[in-house]
Amino acid sequence: MSELLTVSNITKVYESGKRKVVGIQDISFSVKKGEFISVIGPSGCGKSTLLRCIAGFEKTNKGSISLDGEKVKKPGPNRFMVFQGLDQLFPWLTLKENIVFAMKVVEKSQGNLERKAEYYLELVGLEGFRDFYPYQLSGGMKQRASIARALSVRPKLLLMDEPFGSLDAFTRRTIHQMLLKVWQKTGVTIIFVTHDMEEAIDLSDKILIFSKGRLKGFIENHLPRPRERNISAYRSFLLRVSNLLEEETGSLDSEELSAAEATLAF
Repeated sequence: MSELLTVSNITKVYESGKRKVVGIQDISFSVKKGEFISVIGPSGCGKSTLLRCIAGFEKTNKGSISLDGEKVKKPGPNRFMVFQGLDQLFPWLTLKENIVFAMKVVEKSQGNLERKAEYYLELVGLEGFRDFYPYQLSGGMKQRASIARALSVRPKLLLMDEPFGSLDAFTRRTIHQMLLKVWQKTGVTIIFVTHDMEEAIDLSDKILIFSKGRLKGFIENHLPRPRERNISAYRSFLLRVSNLLEEETGSLDSEELSAAEATLAF
């Protein structure tokens, strides 16, 4: 796989009056085409800031970001971001109309957009809901629709900022399986922000460890797919990630530690 994204020594500083807050500092890494990368760390460590810089929503104070050899200077359709909130769709449009609208914005050819929209809804398992409005859907279905809309513009890079954080555990596991099937079928490159160790392990090829605005290291995930949480290799890898996070951040959220301990004791 060739490199798609190159992040070189980027720093983002937020200023308010005389006060300066460093969001991220001296971040460097690369992502190959087709990879699924997770970014993990405690709240406030710079994960979302990183995504916003890659998306072009934030300008860096130092360093550079290149996508497929071109410098990232502003937002563009080659990068699409899916957020945590469940209200990303236009409420006055049906699901199919939401997707058609996105494609109209970026596609030069306007032919067969409705058929393409139906394809992407089918891809995420919503083929029977094309004429529904967002308010008629569950949280999980709204996020599926948001993913379908993102994929419809055929981005080179799909950025996901804790997209399943507000979903219940059962729905999250189901949507994880859907996302992995979509990723494998489309070959889209994904950078996925989460604070959940198990979610990162279940989904990604590589896990980037963030702490206090810095990239402290990464860990390759060679567990075979599909990943089963009750096998010893999974529990050992979870402990390895947990130890690395504790080493780099000093402490984990009590909720995360409890989840890790429960899995390890299984």
